[in-house]
Amino acid sequence: MLADLKDALKLYLSRQGEGFGVFETPVPGMVIGHAAAQKLPDYAIYRPALGVVVEGAKQVWLREQVLDYAEGEALLVSVSLLAKGVITRASVERPFLGVSIELDVAVLREVAAILGPQEDETPSNTGLSVHVLGPEIIDCLIRLTRLLEMPDSLPVLYPGLLRELSYWLLKGDTGAELRALVSPEGASSRIEQALAILRSDFATTMHVKDLAAAVGMSLTSFHRHFKALTRVTPIQYQKQLRLVAARRILDAGADNVTSAAFEVGYESAAQFSRDYARFYGLPPKRDTLSRRLGLAPIMPR
Repeated sequence: MLADLKDALKLYLSRQGEGFGVFETPVPGMVIGHAAAQKLPDYAIYRPALGVVVEGAKQVWLREQVLDYAEGEALLVSVSLLAKGVITRASVERPFLGVSIELDVAVLREVAAILGPQEDETPSNTGLSVHVLGPEIIDCLIRLTRLLEMPDSLPVLYPGLLRELSYWLLKGDTGAELRALVSPEGASSRIEQALAILRSDFATTMHVKDLAAAVGMSLTSFHRHFKALTRVTPIQYQKQLRLVAARRILDAGADNVTSAAFEVGYESAAQFSRDYARFYGLPPKRDTLSRRLGLAPIMPR
């Protein structure tokens, strides 16, 4: 069945005239990745999603946690995380091919309510986990990929496929983590709300106690669950968001490091440069120049 999914994805890309790269599809939140070479790791926000490897292999790093996944396996992201991802196996002869489907929390919550209470195993301590795909999920992905060539059918048929995919994910070994995400009173759901607040206004100084109060948690419980899921403190998470945003500003052509620092919320350009170098391995100007020249950067930590 994985071969059928591979054929369906490659047929869709070929009919769109696409070669290698990251391609959005007519389905919101569905992205196809196709690469002929390995990639250096870089930071990105991983939203709740199922990232499937159809050919090749990937690796994701969340602080000290390193997860590898290859053909027939998928990365489940159950809270929004700032992590490093990298393609570890790809070539011109056997390019990397993968597809990512962003999860709809509202649909998951609706399906979970229909299923009722389940006897769950304890979910993992972080919002990332790797799973072997069952045939039911692969079949859903095949049918969804084939629908991409019939965009007029998507408004009618896609919602049903998304509900079906949500059903199989909740019934499988991914169920415990997803039920933790969709449970309104659960810690994962509350931390996801806090992460959304931080992402929406990362340039503004926030007090952790106010963030905890906003999601209805005690300060102690909030700290404990936040770090268990993200591997960093709320302040560290906000700092990382600022640094990632600043790098994008500099990559877009901004030459003034101080302006970029202030735009993302720093009050000191010197502190920004120190944090940037610690995070990416090079000071802002040198890092930006090396990327513009296509030089291999120092591996970010």
